[in-house]
Amino acid sequence: MQVSEIFYSVQGEGPNIGMPAIFLRTAGCHLRCVWCDSKFTWERTSGKKMTTNEIIKELKKFPCKHLIITGGEPLIQQSAIKELLEKLKDYYIEIETSGSLKSYLDDYVNHYNCSPKLSNSKNKTIRLEKLPDEKTVYKFVVDSPKDLKEIKEFIKTNKIAQKNVVLMPQGIKKREIAERSKWLVEICKKENFRFSPRLHINIWGNKRKV
Repeated sequence: MQVSEIFYSVQGEGPNIGMPAIFLRTAGCHLRCVWCDSKFTWERTSGKKMTTNEIIKELKKFPCKHLIITGGEPLIQQSAIKELLEKLKDYYIEIETSGSLKSYLDDYVNHYNCSPKLSNSKNKTIRLEKLPDEKTVYKFVVDSPKDLKEIKEFIKTNKIAQKNVVLMPQGIKKREIAERSKWLVEICKKENFRFSPRLHINIWGNKRKV
């Protein structure tokens, strides 16, 4: 597997926010979101090639069995991830994905954080590959109040349950997140959507391995 980094922190976004977790960040992404905070992962060659056993050896160094596989786009390397997860059956597994690639890992994954890319990402229109409803939350990165119309249309088109929707402010600086959070919280209250901060940015700023 091409691995960008492995580190121990707390989940900074979504429904499991604040939970201690090991992060396995894969290298490679087929999307190019303009506000991406991990552009260093875009190229597959940016990572280090690691065997399954090498990865497990690193994971075992940490006092935790909650593994978050993120990227980049992890689902580019599904065969390698499957091989890994077959040996980690006592771990709680989260995968963070754009939802633009079909997952064949449902039997191994406890939870998906799916972040569909809106037009504010400046990608081409992307068709959502549905994930198991009972295991998935859809986390939308919100740049402007105008994004709400697109989010509602996306939810309706893809038949996503409102309880599975999370709205998160776009930003890689504390000030940006704070300013957007003020009006986004009000939208969440009005529309009955879950709000997610970016906890790791608020605590440490936009740094790697946090």
